[in-house]
Amino acid sequence: MDFPNGAFAPIPTPLDSAMAFDKKAQATHLKWLASEGLDGALILGSNGEFPSFSLSERRQIAEAAAAADSGLHLILGVGSCALPEVLAMVDLASSLSYKAVLCPPPFYFRSAPVDGIVAFFREILERSSLPVLLYHIPQVTGVPFSDEILDLLGGHRNLAGVKDSSGDPKELLRLSDRFADRCYLVGNDRLVTACVEAGGNGNISAGASVAPALMCAVRNGDGPQADLSRVRALLEEYGLGPSVKSILRRFGFGEFATRPPLVGLDDTRASSLWDAYCEVIAADRRPA
Repeated sequence: MDFPNGAFAPIPTPLDSAMAFDKKAQATHLKWLASEGLDGALILGSNGEFPSFSLSERRQIAEAAAAADSGLHLILGVGSCALPEVLAMVDLASSLSYKAVLCPPPFYFRSAPVDGIVAFFREILERSSLPVLLYHIPQVTGVPFSDEILDLLGGHRNLAGVKDSSGDPKELLRLSDRFADRCYLVGNDRLVTACVEAGGNGNISAGASVAPALMCAVRNGDGPQADLSRVRALLEEYGLGPSVKSILRRFGFGEFATRPPLVGLDDTRASSLWDAYCEVIAADRRPA
């Protein structure tokens, strides 16, 4: 199995002022990330606001990312609480030559029995012709990938590994050990160096969307983790998704509007964030 490897950006889904998907803005962002040395991108992850879009819209977004021909390795988020929708997106990823798919547990059903969660993922693993990454983000889904669940899933041929967005160093150690012979990707910018030291395969973390060169430097051991952690702190202070979109808007990539129930930054907060961002990221590492 060809595991995802390297630094990936979980890109936001760009919307215009009418709240419609902006494929031109998506392509511009992807091509800039590639020019800065990033390995790949996650389409329709948490930062991509996947629960905010219909199945038809998600298909359109996935197709546009593949058609952008950025040269990046693409992973498709296929999350949904409806198993038929997940399977439809898995099939689409395969037809569009994505590198892997990423799937969270069915987050609405927080009290589902372990056997039900395992059955859900077995259906996906059996259906997929691509490597499947489990999406471990228990602070959002309320459904952690426990050792019990992982034991029951076993070593299925299509189970590539895990994206761990818990932000917990203990979980990093547990899951990187569990998937030492497969794929462990960390989902928090503060833990990129720790992931490398633990033998992980790479990262899918928000800072890569707005500071790709810094991300690559930290990943390769040529840049300071402290600077990347500072970027992460800024994004979290202003709201992880809205802050990434605000910075990309300042880059001139597109409107990057935010669909309710999420809300974008007002002008005052957007300017404050931009000033703080520019203190960390040099002008030559921002788009011209």
